Amino acid sequence: MKNSYKIDFVNNTLTMSKAFEDALNNPSSEEYKLVQQIRADFPAMQIVRKTRRASKNCRPTKRLTYANMETYMSVFKNADELLAQFEIVKKQSVGQNSPYGYVRKWFEAQFPNYKELPDFNTDAPKVIDFPVKQTKKKDA
Repeated sequence: MKNSYKIDFVNNTLTMSKAFEDALNNPSSEEYKLVQQIRADFPAMQIVRKTRRASKNCRPTKRLTYANMETYMSVFKNADELLAQFEIVKKQSVGQNSPYGYVRKWFEAQFPNYKELPDFNTDAPKVIDFPVKQTKKKDA
């Protein structure tokens, strides 16, 4: 297995991947024999499993689906008006190069603080018109 383990003699550690660890459980595997040899030569060596790095590029629109947008809008007093406008925007988005992007931009313009908890006692902001440049899909 390429790049599945790394030996650090300075820190006296063997760092292995999940796949290497799984193969290590089989006594007839090459990985098992390798670790046995390393333990014989370096009995004090620590064995550590490599962990996956957390993504540094978190998408702010993660899980912002049409259904989640509708759920968010449904808690306001003027939910009927908002959902009607939402349906119109979804129909307008069909001719766009990126229909979801078009709807998402409308939603973010309508609810700039959608990540915060809404105030249930007030109306949502008045439904705004969404002046987005209409870009039609090119016919192939």
